[in-house]
Amino acid sequence: MNQATAKKVPAWLSLSALAAVVTLTRPSNANGVLVETFTLRAPAVREVRAADKASNGDEEQRELMLFAGLADVGVKDLEGLKLADYRRVQAAYSHLVPDTDYTAVMPPWLSVTTDQALVTLSCPNEINGVLVDKLALRSPTVGDVRAANRDAAGDDEQRELVLFAALSGAPVADLEGLKLVDFNRLQAGYFRMDQDDGL
Repeated sequence: MNQATAKKVPAWLSLSALAAVVTLTRPSNANGVLVETFTLRAPAVREVRAADKASNGDEEQRELMLFAGLADVGVKDLEGLKLADYRRVQAAYSHLVPDTDYTAVMPPWLSVTTDQALVTLSCPNEINGVLVDKLALRSPTVGDVRAANRDAAGDDEQRELVLFAALSGAPVADLEGLKLVDFNRLQAGYFRMDQDDGL
């Protein structure tokens, strides 16, 4: 299902659940200092949503703003990178937030029953004031979906956050603080739970 596509990690990239360190092909300016590496934090849902809103539909600007925030550098610093190094930053991001695969294979971080999807997070996160490494979504009802549709006022991303908050018992603000890879895991759990192979 939501199994990350396995990607070979290149020698110039160092990865953890929290960050990716990119070794540049040549030193570049970042915040007025010459650096040989860029470190990208794993994005949280709220950071991606903020970049979406601030870019006004400009995909290139959205990516630059998101990467600048994750690397704690200015957009101009990213624009000053050689294209080969910017491609490395893009590749690092794709390793931090791998594509979701909705195949029939159950990933090791997901357990699904008719009543719930239990997701193991890539790193512990604070939910309701407690540090957790797993998050459960109960099976949705028609009423849950209708309430989320009503509360989101046409915003699909907000609708999903509101629905997942209702199903997990976690506040929307806590879900926005999840790493994007973990939110993608929740989406995969929901997708798997929502399917009925008997139809």
